[in-house]
Amino acid sequence: MIPGFIIRTGWFFLLTLLQVMVCNHVHIVGYATPMPIVFFLIMLSSDTPRWVYILLGFTLGLIVDMFDNTPGMHAASLTFTGLLTPLVLRFFLPADYEKGDSLLPTHNTLEWGPFFWFVTLVTLINTATYFALEIFSFFEWSYLLLNIVGSWILTVIFILALELIRTTRT
Repeated sequence: MIPGFIIRTGWFFLLTLLQVMVCNHVHIVGYATPMPIVFFLIMLSSDTPRWVYILLGFTLGLIVDMFDNTPGMHAASLTFTGLLTPLVLRFFLPADYEKGDSLLPTHNTLEWGPFFWFVTLVTLINTATYFALEIFSFFEWSYLLLNIVGSWILTVIFILALELIRTTRT
């Protein structure tokens, strides 16, 4: 239990630093910004209470907002993502999974297909919420769509690369 907590705390700080120091300053073609911070919510075990997802999402978002000077946008999007992540995970759990079992969502436990779709949906929720709050208008729908799709694809690629790093190290 303690080693798992230490590893998760390390990932918390690593992903926060990566988001704040590197990814917030990357804007590919002016539209795509990776948001690997959502990976922390993705890698929580299936028996984690829903309130922990919400609280961690809010905390992560608040920390990123403090450094990025975006008042509440990351906090709101990650809180909403934390609210929906356990529900999305239920759709991709293996058939032999029993409620109460602890399962870490990795490409080894879920297989690559379900894990990819799980990451894709959670990342889409996060990026769509973030950019809808950032633009806060549907009059610029093409700009909104470019931001969402570009950042979503880049974030999924980034998270899959991080997943490969995470599972080969453990």
